[in-house]
Amino acid sequence: MKFKDKVALVTGAGCGIGKAIALAFAREGAKVVVNDVDAGAIETTVAEIAKLGGQGLGIAADVSQAKEVKDMFARTMKKFGTLDILVNNAGIARSTDEVLKRGDACIQELMTSGRMTTSVEATRNMTDEAWDRVLAVHLNGTFYCTREALNIMEDRGSGKIINMASIAGIVGLPGSPDYSAAKGAIIAFTKSVAREVISRGVYVNAIAPGWIDTPLLTNMLTPTFRFVAVTQTPIGRMGTPEEVAAVAMFLASEDSSFIVGQVICPSGGAYG
Repeated sequence: MKFKDKVALVTGAGCGIGKAIALAFAREGAKVVVNDVDAGAIETTVAEIAKLGGQGLGIAADVSQAKEVKDMFARTMKKFGTLDILVNNAGIARSTDEVLKRGDACIQELMTSGRMTTSVEATRNMTDEAWDRVLAVHLNGTFYCTREALNIMEDRGSGKIINMASIAGIVGLPGSPDYSAAKGAIIAFTKSVAREVISRGVYVNAIAPGWIDTPLLTNMLTPTFRFVAVTQTPIGRMGTPEEVAAVAMFLASEDSSFIVGQVICPSGGAYG
C-alpha cells in the first residue's frame, strides 16, 4: 500500500472529486480526514472508507472561515498526531438562471451564424456577495488550509499539498468570472508557495481538471453547454472523478519526487 500509516486531509470530500480522492487514499492505506460543509455527505464518505477497511475521521467545517479551519487541523492533530498530505479541493460554483439562459442563446447563435454578437452578461450583473463567496471558499479556503498544514509540515520537514485548480483558471470560463479568477489565483498561489517551501521538504502542486462529470459541473452547465463541452474535448467525453483522483495519488506519492510547483491538467486534450 502506497500510503500505509500516512494521514491525508481532503476538503470538499463529501462528493465528486473530493470523495473519489478520499476513497483512493483509503484504498492505499491512508488514514483520511474527510472535510465538507455537508455533515450527511461526510458520513457517507466515512462509511465507504470503513467498508474498504480504512480509517476515516469526518469533520464538518467551512474552509472559508479561518477559525473553523484552525479547529479542523487541531482535531486532526489530536486524533492522528500528524499530517502527511493535504488536498485543497473544497469549492462551489453558481450560475443564475439568466446567465444559463443567455449562455444557451449564445451557443445557438454561434451554431447558426458561426459567430456570437451577444453576451451572457455574467460579470456586469454579478453581486458583491456572489463574487466574495466564491473567492472565499476557493482561494481563502486554500490559503487557510495551506497555512495550517505548513505549520505542521515545515517543522517536520516533509509533506505533500495538492491544490485543486481548473482549466477555467488557465483559459477562462465564459459566464463564470468568479470561478475562473479563483482558480487562476490558486495556480499562482501554488507556484509561489511551492518555491518557498520545497527547501523544507514540502511539495506543493496543483491539478487543473477539464470537464469532469460531477454535481458541481451539473450546477454550472445546461444540457446544451454540456454537449458543447464534450465536443470541445478531443477524447470525446467528460472525465470521471476517479481519473482526477489518480493524478492526486501520483502527486502525493514518492513517484512525483521531482515535481514542484506544477499544474497537471487531466482534461482529455481540452485546452491546456
